[in-house]
Amino acid sequence: MKKQVLLIFALFVSLSMFSQKTYRAMGWKLTRDIPQNELKLNLGTTVFGSFPEIAYERILNSDLSVGASLGVALDEDIYSMDFLFSPYVRWFFGGNSENLQKLGAGFFIEANGGIFTKPEEEVYYDEGIYTSDNNTVTGAGIGLALGWKYLSRNNWVGEIYFGGGRDFVNDGGYPRLGITIGKRF
Repeated sequence: MKKQVLLIFALFVSLSMFSQKTYRAMGWKLTRDIPQNELKLNLGTTVFGSFPEIAYERILNSDLSVGASLGVALDEDIYSMDFLFSPYVRWFFGGNSENLQKLGAGFFIEANGGIFTKPEEEVYYDEGIYTSDNNTVTGAGIGLALGWKYLSRNNWVGEIYFGGGRDFVNDGGYPRLGITIGKRF
């Protein structure tokens, strides 16, 4: 009886001595050894829209993350906005068997908000003369996006997403598009 108790005690001690750097298969518990922060650059809007946009994202658990992106227009003639701040929440699911083993990767649905400024041209007709007035309009709204995120073994992140949001201040909308690359740390 003493040998069995001693054997069970030795087994529990040996199991507690080995710490795991990964999450449990069913519990998906995060530890400090797994990188949970991401810093990304939106290449799509930077190259094609002259609108550099950077984003920070924090992985909360296996299928949920929160983040925010900030973009500024370098050329107002190409992109429809001057400034965009967009906080978001992403819910990850689906994907192939490899991506299901990674935290915060695969297919996702995003709920986002947007605070932005954009130019608006108003045209007036007064006594047979058309005049225009260029104003900057501030808007705010909420929206949805769909996308896919890939995570490499070296913690490089690539994602593609598309969607949009409804502007509740000016009765319009805002785009949510991106092809991003970044690093998880």
